[in-house]
Amino acid sequence: SSGINAEYGEDEEDIPVDTSQLSWPGYFMHYTCLTGRKTLAVVDGMGEWLADFFGITGPKYWYIVQEYERQKAKEEKERQRGMRDGAQRLEGGVAETAT
Repeated sequence: SSGINAEYGEDEEDIPVDTSQLSWPGYFMHYTCLTGRKTLAVVDGMGEWLADFFGITGPKYWYIVQEYERQKAKEEKERQRGMRDGAQRLEGGVAETAT
C-alpha cells in the first residue's frame, strides 16, 4: 500500500465509455456501476430531505447546551448587577460619611 487515500467523486461519471466496444461482462458491469451510483445519489438526497423534514439534523443534546449557555449568561448578568449594586452602596456610604 502506498499510504495514499484516493478520493472518488462524481468525476468518474464524466469519463465517456464506448459501450459498443465492451464485452458482455464489461457492459453489464458498466451499467451496474452507473445505476448503483445514480441510485445512491437519489437515496442520499432523499435521506437528507427526510432528516431535514423530521428535524433530526441537529445535535442530539443541543437543548442542554442552550440551557447551559442561558444559565451562564444569567449568572454573569447577576454577577455584574451585584458588582454595580456594591459599587453604588460604596459610593453612597462614602457620601454619607463625608457629610
